[in-house]
Amino acid sequence: MAIITSYPVVQPEKGDYLIGSKIDNTGGQVNPTKNFTVESVVNVVFSGLPKYQDNAAALAGGLAVGQQYQTNGLGAAPLNVAGIVMIVQ
Repeated sequence: MAIITSYPVVQPEKGDYLIGSKIDNTGGQVNPTKNFTVESVVNVVFSGLPKYQDNAAALAGGLAVGQQYQTNGLGAAPLNVAGIVMIVQ
């Protein structure tokens, strides 16, 4: 078996693969090993973030300092682009 620390460390690209397990307790193999792309993992992680215009709107919407949100594209520049991940300040 290879020693994982012997592999080079590189910057991931969205099409690169990660190894993981698909939690599945029905039918055949339980929790089979699968490949996931970096892009798909990022999409899952950030898909549940609430959307707000800016920091003030996030605070007014009930988020606390340190929580994450994404811009909805309705803010003043440079926050006039949807999908920018922000941390409430």
